[in-house]
Amino acid sequence: MKSKKIKATYRNGVIEPSDKLNLPEGQELEVEFSVLPKTPRELSRKAKTELIEKMSGSMKGTWGSTVEEIDAYIKSERQSWDREF
Repeated sequence: MKSKKIKATYRNGVIEPSDKLNLPEGQELEVEFSVLPKTPRELSRKAKTELIEKMSGSMKGTWGSTVEEIDAYIKSERQSWDREF
């Protein structure tokens, strides 16, 4: 069988796939994983501030220059994604 890349979450000692896998019950698997970075909403205020300070060039200030401005921008973008057309 061809290998497949999936996203999953580790909770309470169990790896939970994000989507349903089309596999027979009891199927053995060989698992190789990479730990994904936290999303911006999971970062602490300090970590967000450090990211802002690291931004440079043409992207600096695009979404704002404070944690509050960037969080507001992300919130407005998420709301626009949920909008019905």
